[in-house]
Formats: sequence, structure tokens, C-alpha cells
Amino acid sequence: MIKRAAAIVAFLGLVCTLVPLVGEPAPTQAAPAMFGRVHESFQPQRGKIFVAVIGNDARSGNPDRALADAIHIVGINTKTMKAGVLNFPRDSWVNIPGQGSAKMNEALVRGGPQLVARTLESVTGIRIDYWVMTGFVGFENLIRQLNGVKMRIPTNVSDIGGSGAQLRAGVQRLKGYEALAYARTRKAFSGGDVARTTHQGDILVALVRKLRKETQRSPAALLRWIDVTRKNTRLDISANEMFRLGILASQVKAKDVGNVTVPVSLGSMGAASVVFISPGAHSIYARFKKNGSL
Repeated sequence: MIKRAAAIVAFLGLVCTLVPLVGEPAPTQAAPAMFGRVHESFQPQRGKIFVAVIGNDARSGNPDRALADAIHIVGINTKTMKAGVLNFPRDSWVNIPGQGSAKMNEALVRGGPQLVARTLESVTGIRIDYWVMTGFVGFENLIRQLNGVKMRIPTNVSDIGGSGAQLRAGVQRLKGYEALAYARTRKAFSGGDVARTTHQGDILVALVRKLRKETQRSPAALLRWIDVTRKNTRLDISANEMFRLGILASQVKAKDVGNVTVPVSLGSMGAASVVFISPGAHSIYARFKKNGSL
């Protein structure tokens, strides 16, 4: 045990030295993913950190402003090492600060990832510390370069005319294009967009499981995750800050990550089909804000 602890300490010291040198995109390279702070100062709420995770619908590149296709808040309690993924259907009808009422996915078009984060703060009362955003290409690249993600598919999926997903039920390792197709599929499920956003949360939990398993097997695996992330991400935070977040994420067990989709009801605004977040969601927000986990 002592030898292992010493080895880990030595490894961390090496990483702290190497992280600033690992795989940062050239300034002119279009990063398929972006990561930044919501507020100028980082002030975690009593050991709890919250991140807005956004997937946009850009087929190529990663524009600052596009429609949001996936919207989540990921929370981690650094004291209990428990976490949660709170999922929001993209068609949720909400108030967008300074913009009036609209579908939540329109916040990205109107004000970029910062406005999405501020909208989530307004809806939930939770202070968001960071945001991360990627488009189709970035998401597929990340999964592919991490050698896929293993997860359980609840039922056979056939959405050839939509997302292109063609998957069998059961545990399997999804390749980059398969994970992207699964994350986009809604027509193949009776729950439609609500089921889709829940499955997107499942993918996030599966990535937590993969990160922990690989870093437990070899702490050096964290270097590969950092390398893949930095090659595919435009960072608005320091390399050392990113490394600390990576270490934190690697300590979370997948079984301690709750995956919850806000309760909604179907409706319409004019000719647009929307969903309304149910009042019962307020108790979920309060619990998440207090505990940093679900």
C-alpha cells in the first residue's frame, strides 16, 4: 500500500509538470469542444461543483452559437464524492434571461454557452461553475479516441431514417459514431425527446465509469484522457485547473452518480411543440443544490 501511494504521488508530480505540454490545439485550429468558466471567479458552493454540459446540433465545427441538442447539469460533491446528472429536454419552455420565454435550446443561439448556463441558473437556482460544449464531430472524436464507451442499451434501437442508430439491446461497447447516433435517437423511443435526454445522461455516467476503471488500473491513464481532451477542446481555463478537475472526476464511482431527467408535460406555444417543466422539479433542484448529487 505504501509503495502504491508513493508511486501515485510521484505520478501526480510528473503530470503537474507535463500537463501544460500535452496536446493543446494550435490557436488557428477549430476545436470541436470548448470548456470555460461561467463566472469570472471560481467559488464552489461548500465543496460542490456544477458544470453545464451542452451538445449543439452543428454537423461540423463547433460554433459558439447553434441550437442546443443536449442540455445537462453535472454536479459533484467533493466531500462525499457523490455526483449527479440533471437532464433537460431541449424543448423545455423557459425564461431565457434578457430574452423572454422560449425553448431552452434557443439560449445557445441567442447568447452562446454562457447564456445557456445563466438560463440553467435562473431555472434551478443552482450556481453553475463551468460549461463544456461540443458538436457532433467533437463528441464522436472524443469517444473514438477514448476507444469507445461501454454501456447497457435498454432495448433494440432502429432509427435508420433519423439518427442512423442500429443497436441491439444489452451491454456493448459503442464506437464514436454509434454513441453519437444513440445520443441523438428519439423517434425509436416512446418517450421521444425525454427518453433521448435521459440516454444522453446515461452516456455521461458510462464515461465516468470508464475513467475511474482505467485510472484505477493505471494512474497514467489520466494522461491519455487529458491528452484526448486537450486535443479536442478549446480551453478557457488553465491546464492545472483542468488537471484538478480530471483527478476529481476519476475519484467518483459510477454507482454514486444519479441520472435524473426533470419531470415535464407535453404542450404547445403557438405552432411549436414544447414541454413544460413540472413544478415537482423544484424539489429536485433544491436537493441537487444542497447535496451536489442526485
